[in-house]
Order: sequence, then C-alpha cells, then structure tokens
Amino acid sequence: MSALPIVYRGYVNPWDCDEMSHMNVQFHVAKASEAFSGLLASMGVSRDDRAAVRVARHRIRFLKEMHVSDLVAIHGGVTRIAEGGMEAVLEVRNGHGDLCVAVDVGAEGPLPASAELVAAGPDAPGLPEGAEGEGTLEAAAAFEETIRNVVQAAHCDPDGGLAPRGVMARFSEAQGHLWAMLDAPRAWQRSQYLATATLEYRIRYGARPKAGSIVRLLTSVAAASAKTIRFRHWLFDAETGEMAAAAAGAALFLDRASRKAVPLPDRVAAAAAKLIAR
Repeated sequence: MSALPIVYRGYVNPWDCDEMSHMNVQFHVAKASEAFSGLLASMGVSRDDRAAVRVARHRIRFLKEMHVSDLVAIHGGVTRIAEGGMEAVLEVRNGHGDLCVAVDVGAEGPLPASAELVAAGPDAPGLPEGAEGEGTLEAAAAFEETIRNVVQAAHCDPDGGLAPRGVMARFSEAQGHLWAMLDAPRAWQRSQYLATATLEYRIRYGARPKAGSIVRLLTSVAAASAKTIRFRHWLFDAETGEMAAAAAGAALFLDRASRKAVPLPDRVAAAAAKLIAR
C-alpha cells in the first residue's frame, strides 16, 4: 500500500471503459485531475485558487489494467514547490492496493509558498523528458491529421478552457487512426486475436481552446522496437494555429487471451519503417 494520503476515492464505471474492456486513458486522466484538486485542497488552496492552477505537464505510466467495478483510490503528494509552480505525484491504485497508474504532475498558478514534501521516486525508464518534441505546425509536415472536431463543454474546465481530460479523449480516439496508419486497423487486430495497450504518455500543455473551438490533432510515428511503437500527438487550435498539447507516447500489441505483450507483427514493423523514414 502507498504511504501517501488518499486524495480521491472512486469507482470504475462501465462507461469509463473502452472496447479493450479496461478503463480508458481519458478517464484515468479525469480521475487524476480530480485527485490533483483534492491534493491542492489538502494543502489549503481555496476553491477559487484551485480553479486558477493549471497543469503544464503530465507523465503518465500505465502499469496495470483497471476494469469495471474496480475500486479506485488515488494517493498524492508534493515532490517540489517553488514560487508559482509545483510538482506532484499521484498513485492510482485498485481495491487490492495494486499500483495501476503513476502520474507525475507539473503545475503553475496561485500555490502556497511551501508544503510538506514527499520523496520523488527514482526516474523510471521509458520516454525521456522532451520526447514530445516541438509541437509546432512547421515541424509537423510529415504528420497525418487524425482528429478534427469541436471542443465540447463537457471536456472543459469551469472557465471554459479545454481540460487535460479533453486532450486525452482526443488522443484516445486518435489511437484507432494510428493503428490504421500502421496497417493494423482494429478489425484486423480482432481477426488476429490481438489488442493494443498504451504504456506511457509525456504531455506538455499549451493554449486552452474554449468550448466551441475547432481543434485538429496531428500524429506521427517516432520510433519502433521489437515490441513497441513510439508516437507523437500534437493538438492545435485549428483557427489560431496555437498548440494546445504536445505528447509522446509508447504502445504495444497484446495477445487477447493471455494479455501478454507480443512482437510487432511484420506488417506493422514494415509500415512503421516507412512512416519513420518520412
């Protein structure tokens, strides 16, 4: 069990899960966002000031699947605080106490000058800092558009700006397009008794389009190994060209029966090589 205090309690509802039968990444982020508010409240940050704090960065590592009816407890602590900014860690655990998702948060805004700090864990292997890349339209010439839609109020913070959950909702939808780019559409995956899973995201947030804005998501394949695909999702306000979020991600294929990782299928490796070479 975690030594950190609980800042959120919840439950995995059926509507939190996707076609893979586990909790979708956007709902992990939605619950983590509530947990971060709970952490701020435990520090004495008022409701008005909490509304003014903005998440600038996320590192999210998915370690264990969560399923319908799982209990959710999120533990949190502050690892660093300075004038106008802080870093925190959130541990998403199931009812058995298993660590399912680890979330590192970087935030800015009206924060206390000091706080009781917890020790940051060792830097876990995975995507390096800055892996998300520039996040500019000029650098996205070889990317493919995967999402173009309207920002809904349900995906916004109380001030009307796009929330991290709304960003992740678009990343989640874009994964189907990513696998199609890699010659592995969902229907083919099912025919091969395969599924996919995201391992990690590093996200840098920028502009916050308001409800009603048009946004577009551009996607590229950055690298491939024997079992993993590394990709980038860059989200822009389609009307202003401002970057709303730049993300790097890592994902792999699973055997549907065993839920174990398998090597990249040959057709996926071949498609990845062509996309990386662009």
